Amino acid sequence: MALLVSGCDAIDLSELTQRDAMTRVRAEPPGEHCEFGGDAVLTGLDQDRDGELDDAEVTATEYVCDDAIPKVRTRSRAEPHGVNCALGGQAVESGLDRNANGQLDDGEVAIADFVCATSVANVLLRVRPVAPGEKCPLGGQLSHAGHDANGNGLLEDEEISQEVYACDEPAPVLSRLRVLPAFTAPCDGDDRGGLMLEAGVDLNGDGALATSELEATAYACGLEPSDLKVYHDGEPAGPNCARSGTRVDAIQDRDRDGELDAGGFAATVYVCQAARVHDGTYVVASPTDLVALEGVTHLRGTLTFSAPTLTDASLPSLAVIQGSLTAEGNSSLRRLSLPALRFVGGDVAVRSNARLDALALGGTSGAVLWVERSLFVEDNPMLPTLAGLAAVQPRDSIFLRANNAMVEPGPLPRVVVLQGSLVIEDNLRMDRTPFVNLARVHGDVRLAGNAGMPAPSGLENLTHVDGTLELRENTALEVLHPLARLGSVGELNLIGNPRLTDTSGFTRLSYAGRIFIQGNKELVSAGNMPVLEQVTQGFSVRYNEKLQRVHRLPALRSASSVSATGNPVLTSLEGFNQLIRLTTLEALGNAALTSLGDLALLRELDVLNLQGNAALTRFDLPELARVSGAFVVVDNAMLPTCRATALAASVFQGDPAAGVNIRDNDDAATCP
Repeated sequence: MALLVSGCDAIDLSELTQRDAMTRVRAEPPGEHCEFGGDAVLTGLDQDRDGELDDAEVTATEYVCDDAIPKVRTRSRAEPHGVNCALGGQAVESGLDRNANGQLDDGEVAIADFVCATSVANVLLRVRPVAPGEKCPLGGQLSHAGHDANGNGLLEDEEISQEVYACDEPAPVLSRLRVLPAFTAPCDGDDRGGLMLEAGVDLNGDGALATSELEATAYACGLEPSDLKVYHDGEPAGPNCARSGTRVDAIQDRDRDGELDAGGFAATVYVCQAARVHDGTYVVASPTDLVALEGVTHLRGTLTFSAPTLTDASLPSLAVIQGSLTAEGNSSLRRLSLPALRFVGGDVAVRSNARLDALALGGTSGAVLWVERSLFVEDNPMLPTLAGLAAVQPRDSIFLRANNAMVEPGPLPRVVVLQGSLVIEDNLRMDRTPFVNLARVHGDVRLAGNAGMPAPSGLENLTHVDGTLELRENTALEVLHPLARLGSVGELNLIGNPRLTDTSGFTRLSYAGRIFIQGNKELVSAGNMPVLEQVTQGFSVRYNEKLQRVHRLPALRSASSVSATGNPVLTSLEGFNQLIRLTTLEALGNAALTSLGDLALLRELDVLNLQGNAALTRFDLPELARVSGAFVVVDNAMLPTCRATALAASVFQGDPAAGVNIRDNDDAATCP
């Protein structure tokens, strides 16, 4: 037996360990392997054991290719006049052609835009719904406007010059039951009267339903408020409300079980809320700015039209402007129309629009257009009428100035009370006022410089002016009879009306704080106020060339002062014949006045001031017993000085050295 021994090198067993298989996926661009792109799946062994499949370790590649990308398809159809397009237009729908049939099927529509016709030539409006989100928490719409530069009838992105978000915001709906007295229409056949159910949107957010906010009414005859139960519920978009709203139900529920009584009364009214709100001030400076605003119903800010090239401005949907509305200096504007407007939180001012000949604000639904502040219609030389403002009811003041094409302005029947003033001034051809139902003005009423107005017609129902009523320099003014119902006035001024011959017409005027009549060159008589009882500050007639008499004031018992100045043919003050006491009696420069005998009952004065009355010869004040402040008789050429000194000695109660001034009268005359 033989034993063989041999040797060899050591063996590294780690080299015999198996390598891990690895996979890596990378995007494959469109090309040779995948026409529409996809993924490349790379496999191999991790030879260097670094946990990654390196490019040198890849031993196989497989491709997972994408399907063909669906093409975007569009289709269009005619869109009728309505909620989406007020003037009609096209609905443009788009989406992916997922079934590759070459057309957009109904189930593939992803976006619907509305390309709407507008009132402005060559300007298009594109409207797209906005989902609830940051811009519009409850959703809404996005309006794009611009010129159709390529004339294809579709507003393309590069043609857009203005965008406006209009967000859905439900406005609170209020309702109330109002009692109708017996025999009041439409319950005029029921001696129990009835109820009126009234509902509307709280436009000004004050929590109370104002008359100007009413949108719907229903009547229940022969019932009491306790008989009815009123419910509010949402009304979806449909035949009753195009864009949803509120359903208001009134049911007879005398047993209080929440159900309609058998055979009982029931009525339903709808308050529709097409509220699309845009936040912030908005300026219409171009036609595209106007078109972009067409979908907005509520503007939370002010609206200004300042567009020199705009000829026609119409916003048929705008109902609420929480700030002011101003259209000023639009030199080409012919028509301004906001027919749905129902509330303006500030002023409405239409000024200096050189070609404006049609103006319509509100009135579409017969509702009031409530203006929280004032209405200004000024310097619109071609505007012929205010008939388009028949729905307007301002709270504060109204100013109508320099609208020289206006002859018959048309009635403004909603104006009943003004907290501020009424000014009608410098309207060249206006022959009447439009305020047929105006009863009270807490401020002033001023009619001045209206060359075509022969009478203050249209003010037949005016009963109270708390401030000043002034008729000044109206060259055609001849009569005042339309003011026959005026009962009180803070101050009455009749100044510079060259054709006015008398002041008759104030048949019910019982109180005036002051009456001032000056510079009416054809005025022959003043007064003719049969029930005037009190003039607290004074009655003054000054510089009326033909004034002969102040007369026919039979009820006047109280006046602070009487003043007649510069009336060269004045001979009679008979209208003051019931006065017993005055603060001041003043006659200055009345060349034909011979006596003060028309004030024969006068007993007491603070001041007597007689100067420059060339024909004055007698006082004829037999009851005068006291003058306490000043006794001035100067430059009355025919009045005997001795009569003046005798009267002063008899009645003056003050210091003669300080309070009596008698000079330049007839010193040569003798007194018996």
